[in-house]
Amino acid sequence: MDVSNWFPVENPEDYGEEPWDFDEAELAFLAALRARAAAWRVPWASSQVGRPEDDSSLLVHVDLVDEERGLLLGGWAVHFHGTHVRAGKARDQLFNLHESPELGYFRASGTVGELAERCAAWFEHVLSRPVVRLEWPSGAGTYVTRWEFADTGEALGATGVIPADGSPPAHRRTLRP
Repeated sequence: MDVSNWFPVENPEDYGEEPWDFDEAELAFLAALRARAAAWRVPWASSQVGRPEDDSSLLVHVDLVDEERGLLLGGWAVHFHGTHVRAGKARDQLFNLHESPELGYFRASGTVGELAERCAAWFEHVLSRPVVRLEWPSGAGTYVTRWEFADTGEALGATGVIPADGSPPAHRRTLRP
């Protein structure tokens, strides 16, 4: 996949803010991450580079989306701090992280190259997981819906109350193979 498809830099001027001034380590991390991403064999996902609200790190994130429904299923982010990273599933729109190893959270220290390699492997793992949308009929012709990672059944989101009787979904659609 073309390296330019992964991790474009968000333009803060689009929001009336000053442009970012990435330092040498941040630029090297981003270049190494993009180079590694160029070899990925995963379906494309939205990704972006920027800074969090407090400007404390270089922020790199990917989002999984149900394109058909236009619904964000989750975001996974890396906060690069020069000599260490914090990475995991984002718990909000400000990219604060769920600090739970069960949700993929980790901290690592090392060289820029080591950190980029670790983060690239982690992103690739997240992006290679299959995602499905499950639907059960509900009243008035609507559906109860659950999105999950198909490999583990880990929920990514739901609308309505999933039937407690264990009935199988009426529809199962693969969103990411």
